[in-house]
Amino acid sequence: MRAAYSSFRDYRVRRRAERTLAAMEDALLKDIGISRSEIGLVVRGLKRGQEDKAG
Repeated sequence: MRAAYSSFRDYRVRRRAERTLAAMEDALLKDIGISRSEIGLVVRGLKRGQEDKAG
């Protein structure tokens, strides 16, 4: 049960981070060094090219 709760909590944290980054203007994203297309990767802690290996 704890593992399920932990997974759900982690999911919610990632979703909040994705929503926060997605709400930013492109110029601000560029200032922090990411593009809009990389938001999901950044939130999951991956780099471009690793998405195929992550599943």
